Amino acid sequence: MSWRSVEGTSHLPGYSVFSGDIERPDLDDRDYRVIELQNGLRAVLIHDASADKAAACLTVAVGSMQDPRDMQGLAHFCEHMITKGSEQFPEENDFMSFVFSNGGTKNAVTGPSLAYYWFSIGPSHLTGGLGRLAGFFQAPHFKTTLTSREIYAVDSECKRNAQNDRRRVLQVHKTLTAPGHPYSQFGTGNFESITEAARKLQEEGKLTDEEGEEGDGGAVGRETRRRLVEWWREQYCAGRMTLAVLGRESLDELTDVVAPLFSPIVNRGLDPRPIIKEPFWGPSEMGTIIYIKTVKDYYDFNLTFLIPDQAPLYETQPARVLAHFLGHEGPGSVCTYLKKKGWLVSLSASVSSRNRSVTTFKVDGTLTKEGYANYREVLTAVFNYISLLRSSALEPYHFDELHALSTLAFRFREKAQPHSYANALSYSLSEPRPPEHLLSEAVVRKWDEDLVRATLDLLRPELGRVTLEAREHPEDIVGEAKWEKERWYGVEYCVKRLEDEFLERLRAPNDKQELHLPRPNPFTPENLSVEKKNIASPAYAPTCIRRTVVSALWYKADDQFWVPKAEVRLEIRSPSAHGSPRQAVLTRLLADLVEDALSEIAYDAELAGLTYSISSLRSGLSVSVGGYADKLPVLLRTVLEMLKNINIDRERLKVIAEQVKLGYDNFYLGQPSNLSETFASYFLTPTVWTPREKAAELSYITASDVQKHKEELLSRVFVQSLVLGSIAEAHAIQIAESIDDILSARAISASEQTHERGLLVPEKQNIVLRKTHAHVGEANSSLSYWCQFGFAGDTSLRRALDLIAHMVREPCFTQLRTQEQLGYVVSSSTWLVGSAIGLGVKVQSTRAPWVVEDRVEAFLKSFREELAAMDEATFESKKQGLVVKLLEKPKNLREETARFWGAMRAGHYDFARREADAAAITALTREEVLQTYDRLVAPSSAGISRKKVSIQLVSQQMKDVAPAVDNVALVSEDVEDEFKASLGCYPAVLPVFSEPAKVRAML
Repeated sequence: MSWRSVEGTSHLPGYSVFSGDIERPDLDDRDYRVIELQNGLRAVLIHDASADKAAACLTVAVGSMQDPRDMQGLAHFCEHMITKGSEQFPEENDFMSFVFSNGGTKNAVTGPSLAYYWFSIGPSHLTGGLGRLAGFFQAPHFKTTLTSREIYAVDSECKRNAQNDRRRVLQVHKTLTAPGHPYSQFGTGNFESITEAARKLQEEGKLTDEEGEEGDGGAVGRETRRRLVEWWREQYCAGRMTLAVLGRESLDELTDVVAPLFSPIVNRGLDPRPIIKEPFWGPSEMGTIIYIKTVKDYYDFNLTFLIPDQAPLYETQPARVLAHFLGHEGPGSVCTYLKKKGWLVSLSASVSSRNRSVTTFKVDGTLTKEGYANYREVLTAVFNYISLLRSSALEPYHFDELHALSTLAFRFREKAQPHSYANALSYSLSEPRPPEHLLSEAVVRKWDEDLVRATLDLLRPELGRVTLEAREHPEDIVGEAKWEKERWYGVEYCVKRLEDEFLERLRAPNDKQELHLPRPNPFTPENLSVEKKNIASPAYAPTCIRRTVVSALWYKADDQFWVPKAEVRLEIRSPSAHGSPRQAVLTRLLADLVEDALSEIAYDAELAGLTYSISSLRSGLSVSVGGYADKLPVLLRTVLEMLKNINIDRERLKVIAEQVKLGYDNFYLGQPSNLSETFASYFLTPTVWTPREKAAELSYITASDVQKHKEELLSRVFVQSLVLGSIAEAHAIQIAESIDDILSARAISASEQTHERGLLVPEKQNIVLRKTHAHVGEANSSLSYWCQFGFAGDTSLRRALDLIAHMVREPCFTQLRTQEQLGYVVSSSTWLVGSAIGLGVKVQSTRAPWVVEDRVEAFLKSFREELAAMDEATFESKKQGLVVKLLEKPKNLREETARFWGAMRAGHYDFARREADAAAITALTREEVLQTYDRLVAPSSAGISRKKVSIQLVSQQMKDVAPAVDNVALVSEDVEDEFKASLGCYPAVLPVFSEPAKVRAML
């Protein structure tokens, strides 16, 4: 490994620099440097001359597995406390305010063995962001006065997760690890777990109750903070840290910034990559089956095995090779076999990552109800395939294909969002692989059949563990069972040993002729050439290059990314798609059945770098295809021909309809914050069919009904398409012609095309829609609070809204979540509902939503005072932060496609909107913004000009009674539809062009 020492100077500490070559994608124009500071911290520096957003991520190789047994959740608590001020920047919200004001965002996450701290920001403010980030790890304040508040912030986060099945199942798995293993601990933590040690000391009379500072949590809080600081000094260490920084600055300039800022972090001489050596499972945990009762109604199975740490095996990746086989969905796969039986919805195989000391190989699947009843046959089929792998010769083309496709994915990898890239590289740098492979970690480089077979030998039933997840487990499935409750979330589960007779059956050789190893992939791209041209500047918009009575094609050749890829988007508009709940369900079922019928073909395409989707819309159907341009038209034609010619299979309809019904029913058991926002959208949309209305139609639908609906749906359409990328204009036209040929549809009239509209809330209205959450176990309520501004086509109003929302975001979060601790979920943003826009605030809380609404109103009142008193320099800085976000360029072809397609789907076709908005917002004055705020947001305008709607979703556990309030239109669920019918509508958004009448006729 090639490293070179660089001596320090009076202004720059010494460091070592990696002098070897770092493998890079073919079109990566960035410069990279890996350095190691004298304190052991490693950093990768990325110079991107074209970056319009800078970013950094610091990863610490410490997580919840380092929690003390009597303070579970301490690492997570540390993550909360450490970012609330340092000696260099003592204000608790300084970091958030600085980042948000300068067009960025930030977050932190703690896992079992790692913690991540990252931010993105306007490129000229990177140094300021790095200084604040470094301060957290040099000299964090861990402010005494914030102790109680942040313990409750963690507790609130725990309450948010309490009904989340993914979290609940994970905690059962943790509980059932080998006794005493650190992985078994409660990583999220809550008040009870974090303060356990301190409360015990208090009960024993070992803590003094002297008066302390406000917010310190009393004797228990002070002791908890003391242990936190002690733990931080024992665990957080420069040698355990890796850093990734991306900016416009040169590598030398980045080095000159990073080395002085991060060198002062203390190196305590700790193991840089701590690994727990105790066994994760013992004999008593293996060869078992766990039955877990879920909140939502679904049927999942999981098969888990322990395998060696895969990080040192980065060149051969034996577990990934096996996942390729077991997770395959093509002909001969266990997935296809089980789907044909009617037992399986989906299947995947994966290797756990980012979790040192506990490496697992998993086979996961979603079952049908019949599949759940036959879970033993499902497991037998999985082990039959494992047996097939053991007895089969692994052909060279299997490795060659994996190697070729992973190499292609690396060679033509496009740029990602800076913060995502920094996160990925800081993690990659923490892994035991040489720096030259920092970027190319996903490439399978060498074939080692012995390693593959040694890993395969660990996939034995007696060494694994099975999990069955369902809302109810009938006695004829479970038998006699001793149900237990997991401590932290109260999840009910039981554990039984797999019977010897069943284990013998699972060890038997494969007896299913339908199973075989994958054939060569027909979608592997062959032509990867790209004609790169000298372009002064990329075109800002696609062009409509073809128009018929049934279709319009918009096209733009790739002129900035130069990858052999393309993206195609189709919107198939039909007046028969969504006119009633029944039509909406039929359209949804058709889309899902087409996707199901294509699963074998689509999986090969996905492996070869091609993706597709088909889904139902209010206007009709959406079809998307993307990836390597060489084989993209083949996949698109395959999808459309399946849509046109599919014969609805009664048995597959039964499977798909079951899943759709579960989805509709489970919708009402979701996160309260998500539900209240969706209910707000339903309430303010003229015609919308709820999941409950659609679910009621499912039992009356037959295969013949779906077949007839397909014929009607596709008989008369208008197809809007967008083609971007490495496809010639003539080829794009051929694609459009083939779409018309395949569908062979008649035209629909302009009046039959769906245009989204929003309900008009009258001035002076203060509307409250109150609903009850469907799940009795959900302790959280939610408020979605919306001040309607007006018509989305009013550009002046929309720009003022964007700026107000940008300025409100950080203080709203700081006040309602950080200061008042109303709940873990607090956000504010612009809301678009149909053709109406407004400012939204969302809070999920265990407190009553009417109380939360009072606090939102109080905040909006105080923000009005802040805005009125804001000096011009601060106001200009806020505007510039928003301008930075608006002018951020798409980082890859898919992002560019999403922007163009979003403008087309929204109906305004204003492809230069972001640039025009940025220019106009620069010219906005504080007085203009304040006038808009006073008229449409400020509580003082209630009953005068403001138009406010709030959705109060109330937990069944709420004991408080809402007080009577004057001047409020309280809408109950039973009169919701009647109330909506009394409201008018905004017009649909129309295209924005220099000659609107001409272009409207064209569209």
